[in-house]
Amino acid sequence: MASEHNKPITIDHVAFIVNPSSGGGGGGRICLAVADELRRHGVRIAAFETLRDGGAAPAVESALRAGFTEIWVIGGDGTIQEAIGPIIEADAVLGPIPGGTGNRLVEVVGCDCYDPVAQARWMMRQPVQRVDVGLVNGRYFTVRVGIGFEAVVASETEDDKSGLGNFAYVLASLRAARQIDTHFVRVTSGDELVYDGPMVAGMFANVPVRVVLRVPALEAANPVDGNLHVIIARERPGIEALWRWVTGIGDEPPQDEVRHHFAPEYTMQIEGGALVHIDGEAVGVLDTLHVECLSGGLRIRGLDLSTRPAKPRGAL
Repeated sequence: MASEHNKPITIDHVAFIVNPSSGGGGGGRICLAVADELRRHGVRIAAFETLRDGGAAPAVESALRAGFTEIWVIGGDGTIQEAIGPIIEADAVLGPIPGGTGNRLVEVVGCDCYDPVAQARWMMRQPVQRVDVGLVNGRYFTVRVGIGFEAVVASETEDDKSGLGNFAYVLASLRAARQIDTHFVRVTSGDELVYDGPMVAGMFANVPVRVVLRVPALEAANPVDGNLHVIIARERPGIEALWRWVTGIGDEPPQDEVRHHFAPEYTMQIEGGALVHIDGEAVGVLDTLHVECLSGGLRIRGLDLSTRPAKPRGAL
């Protein structure tokens, strides 16, 4: 059998969507390194820079108008979230290149979430496959929606573009610990009442997240099963629980501390509203979330789920 290095290249043109401020300001440097690698293999490339105010969508739209159907996004999960709307609507192909503070999507479906050139080299030889994508109040997401304390942590991390990766989330979690509030929520899925009670943090996950909230349901979220997983931390965590929360180190929490459920769609009503983030980007205080999974809604270059944990057998 031929090695991966000897497989035929399956693409001949790529448009880079570059967020110059991602990952501590290294987006431009990453773009040059990846471009050099692709040019060595005869791939035609062009680069489109994101806008400070307009985000990534205008850059994607410019690339699509120029005739590119391979859209490789250099940035973190937030940049990908900004870019996927026009990609999905055009049925174009997303190629995620790690370049942000958080690179959860590449961590789950890619080859290397720390080496952008290795990820690009791998993607050049991968087929296009379809993955699920989430939709919350009309906005697409690939990784997760966070509510309450989880969103406060994301908001704190958003202010830290130092390129510290997962460690930035740990620092942000410790800074956010003084801001833990309890919210009362009602979660339904169709006619089913999923949860009604207190919540300090919640999350709708499309892919496994292996740092925050170390619970099997969250780690088993699957981007190809047609479901989203909702995880609800019910009560203010103590010191041990907070440490486990931000590092993933320690025993799994008891079942009555964290509730979980998986289904294709949900509605969450939040008494008084709570801070919400979408793929690490704060979107403000919301009191109602309508969340659904669009099965196979996104075409992606490369998909490696070989390290994905097994799906849980139960729900709440």
